[in-house]
Amino acid sequence: MNVEDLLAEAMERQVSHVQAPPTLGRTVRSRHRAHVIRFRVAGAALVTAAVAVAVPVALGTGRTAPAPAASSPTSGQDTAVVDSVTMPDVTGMKTADAVAAVRAAGLGLEGPEPSGTADEIVVTQKPAAGTELARNSLVVLRSMPRAKDPQDLGDLGDGRTFGGIHIGYLPEGLAWDRWSGKNGFGRKSYATSFSPGGDGTKGYGVEVVVYEGEAVRHVRSRMGTVPSVEIGERRGYLGNLTDGGEVIEEPREDTTATIGFLLRDDLAVEVYISPMYVKKVDAPAELKKIAEGIEAAE
Repeated sequence: MNVEDLLAEAMERQVSHVQAPPTLGRTVRSRHRAHVIRFRVAGAALVTAAVAVAVPVALGTGRTAPAPAASSPTSGQDTAVVDSVTMPDVTGMKTADAVAAVRAAGLGLEGPEPSGTADEIVVTQKPAAGTELARNSLVVLRSMPRAKDPQDLGDLGDGRTFGGIHIGYLPEGLAWDRWSGKNGFGRKSYATSFSPGGDGTKGYGVEVVVYEGEAVRHVRSRMGTVPSVEIGERRGYLGNLTDGGEVIEEPREDTTATIGFLLRDDLAVEVYISPMYVKKVDAPAELKKIAEGIEAAE
């Protein structure tokens, strides 16, 4: 066998197992038809066997030189890039306004668009406000008519401005439940409440009571008897109170988490978190946030 035959036999043994890999580009599709995912795939290098490189022969010795290490068949890796947006907080908004806000955020609605009248409000949303979603994802809104009877104080809109105050902060998901009361905590006292999704049929989440004039004595009487707390630059009190005003260290079914403070000498506020809702939130922290966001309305 001459040198050419030896060379041919060596070449056949060297490259017999080499095959080009399948293409690496593939389309990334979400099972959710509204999710759009962009991706980039680095090009893949096909393995080729070059005779002069794969089988370098040292003719002077009659031996085959070692083949160089094979390079990786891929020169990069798949990278998924998601165009994300944030779910807005639309609970408590009129249905039409909520739909507009969702679409402005780059999201769509799952199922038929809510056909609520001008009086209907959004009571639940999925997912929750602040959730990061892929652009064009579908979300769920549920609306219901406002209560026909807005109670003692009339139609308060979103319920945040009443009795001479404005409430700047409420825990996420709470909306005005259309309940309000007058003089239930003394003459010139005003109250309203906020419930998850605005549905007060399952119990309130937060209740706010405003005391004006002589009714302020109710709040003053608790100063010094209920543990004190700083509310911004104001001093107030914070504790778990029974219906009789007894302070209990730990929350119970018969206590209400309460914060109270003076806005001025003739205007005071108490905020309550219900025994039901206190199980879902950090009550002391939320009460402080609500209190810090309350100001006298102009």
